[in-house]
Amino acid sequence: MSVSAVSSSPTTAAILDDPAYPRLKALVIDTTGMAFYRDKDGDLARILAERMAEIGIDDCSGYLDLLQSLGQGKAEMDALIAELTIGETYFFRHKEQFDALRDLILPDVIERNRTVRRLRIWSAGCATGPEPYSVAIMLEREFGERIAGWHVTVLGTDINQKFLTRAREGRYDEWAFRAMPDSLRTACFERAGNQWQIRPEFKRNVSFQYHNLIKSPFPSLADNIAGFDIIICRNVIIYFSQATVEGLVPCFHETLNDGGWLIMGHAEPNQRLFSNFRTVNTPGAVLYQRTDRPMEPVGTLSPFAPPMPSLPKVIPLPTGRGEPPGPAPSRRSRPLPSRLVPSASPPAAMPCPGAPQPVDRLKVARELADSGQWEKAAAACDAIIAAVPLDAWAHFYRAMVHEQLGEDEQCEKALRRAIYLDRRLVLPHYHLGLFLARKDDAAGAERSFRNAQALLSGLADEQPVNPGEKITVGQMREAVAMHLKLVGGA
Repeated sequence: MSVSAVSSSPTTAAILDDPAYPRLKALVIDTTGMAFYRDKDGDLARILAERMAEIGIDDCSGYLDLLQSLGQGKAEMDALIAELTIGETYFFRHKEQFDALRDLILPDVIERNRTVRRLRIWSAGCATGPEPYSVAIMLEREFGERIAGWHVTVLGTDINQKFLTRAREGRYDEWAFRAMPDSLRTACFERAGNQWQIRPEFKRNVSFQYHNLIKSPFPSLADNIAGFDIIICRNVIIYFSQATVEGLVPCFHETLNDGGWLIMGHAEPNQRLFSNFRTVNTPGAVLYQRTDRPMEPVGTLSPFAPPMPSLPKVIPLPTGRGEPPGPAPSRRSRPLPSRLVPSASPPAAMPCPGAPQPVDRLKVARELADSGQWEKAAAACDAIIAAVPLDAWAHFYRAMVHEQLGEDEQCEKALRRAIYLDRRLVLPHYHLGLFLARKDDAAGAERSFRNAQALLSGLADEQPVNPGEKITVGQMREAVAMHLKLVGGA
């Protein structure tokens, strides 16, 4: 490096003295939720100085402009997040919690689900993947016979794209196995030069997906974050502000099935925060279980009922949008911080006094699916399709339920049917990309993601990606860009 390059590189002190630093700091914390850096200016300024020196920017104002630019802003924010987040993790970290998972949680959930033969587990903030892979190894080795033939999903999510790329590869250095017996490592991994590659039988039920706990509202079937039996979110919320955490915990509660379990980090027990859960103490671990019965949407009829006369009789054109009405009412037990509240859709027109109220069947199906009531959601979708066969949205939500039920062939057909009926809907293209990526069809997945990306072009970030959905255009644009990178289409 030349002397001139060194002299032009910003120092930590220069960053802290820069008048634009407070605005830059606020943007970073707002985007990531990492209130951890609110009182750690020295650490944040050092990371900012390193990034700014790397790309040749010498003041906070210039860097702020770059992060907010439409062109390179997203890529640079991803690079910055990669430096801010901590990916230090290893297999079977915190033995006491994995003991509780093996001895208490998994036996309980497997017994509850023995009639439906399904299991859904979410590792939120999975970093490079050792946590979801540890769960998959335990499932296969300890419970393989009991769940043979089941539809098992272990989903890992993170905000850091580099971590997710490494997680999908499933290749690790020796240091990641420091809490794992050599015999277990040899049984579950294969040598790959100086690293270890996880064997296919322990990888087949594990998938990875971008998800920002702060920016992406959940539960959301459209984002594949709904109806879990177990959620593991360890050592993540310690970086968030108290207000943010108070908004997230009810979201975790809603995203669990009845009887589902939440596993938090050792440093995160707080009885007030988790008052809606049943608290279970085990040796070295505190666990939380959802024990309330999921509530049916207020004022709706059974989804098994035959089509009602109040359903719309207008049959959409083959390219009709079939768009659902406004967003479902929130069931959160307390207000969310403003940045966790999804953007509102335009208000619906007021009905004429005395006019019969139509049953919003699509919203019913969406709410049933978000609460993990898959069979009822399937019946609700089928009722809509029977009455309005060309409703693209009904076919899309039916595809999502097919996916959760492990019905891959029907899922793909329903997604393609939704796209055929209306090629302008973003979500079917996006989820077809996810589906094809899981099937290792990288070329097909890239085409689907590019279609979604093109449909998002020119839309405002803050608007819902489609009316009635919690996900905004900006969130979807972010997710699509990340998955394009994962399939090699960056």
